[in-house]
Amino acid sequence: MAAVILKLASYGFLRVLIPLFPDACLYFLPLVQTIAAITIVYASLSTLRQIDNKQLVAMSSVAHMGVVVLALFSNNVQGIEGGILLGISHGFVSPALFICVGGILYSRYHTRIIKYFKGMVNRMPLFTTLFFVFIMFNTAIPLSLNYLGEFLSLTGVFLQSPFISILGASGIVLSAAYSIWAYTRISYGSYNNPVFDLMGTVKDINRREYYLLLPLLLLTLILGILPNVILDALHVSVTTVLYSII
Repeated sequence: MAAVILKLASYGFLRVLIPLFPDACLYFLPLVQTIAAITIVYASLSTLRQIDNKQLVAMSSVAHMGVVVLALFSNNVQGIEGGILLGISHGFVSPALFICVGGILYSRYHTRIIKYFKGMVNRMPLFTTLFFVFIMFNTAIPLSLNYLGEFLSLTGVFLQSPFISILGASGIVLSAAYSIWAYTRISYGSYNNPVFDLMGTVKDINRREYYLLLPLLLLTLILGILPNVILDALHVSVTTVLYSII
């Protein structure tokens, strides 16, 4: 819920507040960027402490939306377009992760506690593979739309404030830490809880779940390779917003 509010607020800044109140946005820019940088670090550290896999995905979304807010207030083309790309890519990857942990796993185990899902690679190999791909997308690896969004966002923030960009870039390291740690805790390890031991009854993802995840994977990958499909349509509108600010 918090991630949805931050996402709507970030797009509201771009479409409403920045064109209507350019002077106020410039005046409060250091305050907004400071709050967004603190949000990135605090939310990322909080994500490392999560034991609920659905809350982990939600808190990681809050951290990524902090990067989007930083980018939208960078006052340059690279930052604003990067923030839009990151928001779009987040709209693909985050629902896929919620489907994985809040839909597929919960429908089979009826719990969201991470420690109950050890050794999933031996029970659900196809799910583990898709889950790994989306976890890597969430860490913004190259060839994904997340990578281009975060790269352009932090480049734009660096042109505005190198120190704030360093704080924002710390979210990449922390994102890799909590994402890969969550994946290893769920997918690997020895399973030793007899109460939730459903090894003989749990099945891998079915066709319906596979076709839910496949379009999200393809869109993130294809747009990461061909980002001009989106960027060519953004140049005029983003330049218009910047012209109203300057």
